[in-house]
Amino acid sequence: MASQLSQDIKRAIENAKLKNAAMIAVMGATGSGKSTFINKASGTTEMGTSSSLESCTQTIQMSSLFKLGGRDVCLIDTPGFDDTNKSDAETLELIGGYIAGAYENGIKLAGVLYLHRIIDVRISGVTARNLRVFHKIVGPEAMKNVFIVTTMWEQLGASGSNEQVGVQREAELRTRGGFMGDAISNGAMIVRHRHNSADSAREVLSDLIKKSDPVALRIQKEMVDEGKTLNQTGAGAELNKEMDKKLKAYQKEIQDIKAEMKEREAKGIRQMADLRREIDEANRAKARIEKEKEKMDTDYAEIKERGTTGK
Repeated sequence: MASQLSQDIKRAIENAKLKNAAMIAVMGATGSGKSTFINKASGTTEMGTSSSLESCTQTIQMSSLFKLGGRDVCLIDTPGFDDTNKSDAETLELIGGYIAGAYENGIKLAGVLYLHRIIDVRISGVTARNLRVFHKIVGPEAMKNVFIVTTMWEQLGASGSNEQVGVQREAELRTRGGFMGDAISNGAMIVRHRHNSADSAREVLSDLIKKSDPVALRIQKEMVDEGKTLNQTGAGAELNKEMDKKLKAYQKEIQDIKAEMKEREAKGIRQMADLRREIDEANRAKARIEKEKEKMDTDYAEIKERGTTGK
């Protein structure tokens, strides 16, 4: 459950395991290489990985502590907002509850990595949504502690035109308006994870830790200091906008189908089973979204209570 972090971190702090460690969250779309990056950096195979676009990260996972430049480091693996097994509301509850638990226990993240596939030809609608929600989770003040890490360079080829394609895409990311431009203007950096190697992963982390001046993320302050519900946070409001669009689309679909049914009736056509099935499917999808919106009307205290309370 989402609130498990609060208990995990509390126990870890009591054992002095995380007191001086650099905790870094690793975020990004499903299939961007988060779990693989963590395994490379930590020198373990703790995190499940997949070569497909089906998510392997079903919950928040903390890596074992490992040394980097004489300092203990702990990486937090998170699901993306395009998870194949979880709704966006469930994913936000997991991430929000987890890092709120860290903040409640006196831990500010040393930084955040957002992984992005350099092989992606364009920013898809799903990726754009991931980026918008990520921006709201972090907030402008903490963006200086963010590295946007381009991954999968090895799949472009080692030299020639393929490599140049990656360089051009990276340049586009640097100059793109919206999230990328806003992130960079607020201090985020775009860096490369080359060759999918342990040395590259650890170099990225070393550079982030050296640069980092830990501050609370926006969603940590919203949930813990301001007592906001998930849907009142910036990230929650962003997801609500997306869900409202879907609800309107399903409502229009239902209205259009009903109009078609009336047309058939006027023509004396009695076969309606196919249209009734379509209405039922649209209503079920609409109900799922409405249920997800209800789930977001919850605050950090409720998230902890629904999870493990340590009792």
